Amino acid sequence: MNKKKSQYLPENILVVDDAPENLRLLSTMLEHHGYHVRKAINGRIAINGAQIAKPDLILLDINLPDIDGYEVCQKLKSLEQTKEIPIIFISAYSEEVDKVRAFEVGGRDYITKPFKLREVLARVENQLSIYQLQIELKEKKLELEKEVIERQNYEEQLRFLLLTTPAISTTLDIHSALEVTINHVCANIRWDFGEAWLPNSDNSRFLYTQSCYLNSQDFSEFQNYSKRLSFTPNVDLVGRVWQAQDAEWIEDISEISSQEFERYNLALKMGFKSAFAVPILWSNEVLAILVFFKQETLPKNQHLIDLVKIVGTHLGVVMQSQKAEYTLKLANQRLSLLATLDGLTQIANRHRFDQYLEQEWQRMKLENLPLSLIICDLDFFKLYNDNYGSQAGDDCLKKIAKTIQEIVNIPEYLVARYGGEEFAIILPNTNTKSALIIAENIRSEVENLKILHSQSPINEFVTISIGISSMVPQENNSSAELIAMAEKALSLKQRSRGDK
Repeated sequence: MNKKKSQYLPENILVVDDAPENLRLLSTMLEHHGYHVRKAINGRIAINGAQIAKPDLILLDINLPDIDGYEVCQKLKSLEQTKEIPIIFISAYSEEVDKVRAFEVGGRDYITKPFKLREVLARVENQLSIYQLQIELKEKKLELEKEVIERQNYEEQLRFLLLTTPAISTTLDIHSALEVTINHVCANIRWDFGEAWLPNSDNSRFLYTQSCYLNSQDFSEFQNYSKRLSFTPNVDLVGRVWQAQDAEWIEDISEISSQEFERYNLALKMGFKSAFAVPILWSNEVLAILVFFKQETLPKNQHLIDLVKIVGTHLGVVMQSQKAEYTLKLANQRLSLLATLDGLTQIANRHRFDQYLEQEWQRMKLENLPLSLIICDLDFFKLYNDNYGSQAGDDCLKKIAKTIQEIVNIPEYLVARYGGEEFAIILPNTNTKSALIIAENIRSEVENLKILHSQSPINEFVTISIGISSMVPQENNSSAELIAMAEKALSLKQRSRGDK
């Protein structure tokens, strides 16, 4: 790390967590990367320890045994000697309201457990960089006290950092994170136009994604033209920044060639003079590229580039975290779907049937509406399996499940595999008459499939027996009664056919 303090002593980090395994994991990781780590197992020890020996950064758990992390943060922010220490909350709470509250009480960042070590390290480095920059800015302010304009610039830049990073942290997706960053740079660093570029799905090109401008001039022509462009590595400003993985500053657009900048003529038409581009990096991968334009010729400002890079580091962490969260969300959705589907027929399984029946029972009870249940059983299916084999039996079940699903095509209705060769249909807000019509349609369409069943004593094709029940749920009965009534009706039908 390129910081004054790291040239002499390692950064001092206070880790506050009542879980020994978390303390041990974080301490080992941070010490391995050269940090000096102190530990606290509750809030009061953390407050006292921070006053006795001021740390450079605090990693703070919310759920502590004595006082919670929010109160610890508020106390530290109220004390003169500790109010400037950056605090990163680490918590199992993942709701937006928890994150917003963390920033409201003075937190600089928020990491959700279970944490990833690389993410923790990146966020720690980011906050230490910001903190060190804050210290340097204060030193500069004292040195340049007589130069009021310069002092105000540094104050604005510090305010920009303190406002921008929490704003980025509270965004819910990548595009909103980019939008917040662009808007904050344009508004606080006073650049006229900002835009973001993202890689396409196979990372072969960078595509225009969004932009903003805060002055009164209309830059829509420039925007619309840019939306049609894409750049490969080392081509144009975006491609060069992508290839180099480093910022580029153009002091005067009019002095470069159109080969160096595709939008050369249009940029001059818009009155743009200077431009700079910064890559958003994560583990040597360019996640995005931010480009800013100004209608004024400006010499290269390395301090400004470094400032935006710091914000970019934080943005990269947030973007990667959001990508990981999105991937995890999709995986969880797939797992959740698999947990409620029958593997053979791909309709709801018995577990989902039980959940949905209880849910709709309670809903119909509140609304005083009827709930009906249909249970279907394939006639003489054991004979079918014995004669044609289990593979044919599976194919038969899949065809019938698909047929029932197509007939019962109402979102509120649920078709489920109830047992081996049994299917059940839950019909909320449906009376007996309507249930009978649906059941007859199912019976008729299954026969129309004309699945040959030479061993059936009642038909040359596969048939089904059906039991129906319907009732308005009341306080003095349960969904088990609805099931029992349908099963009894089914059993009577089967006995009349000589099956089971």
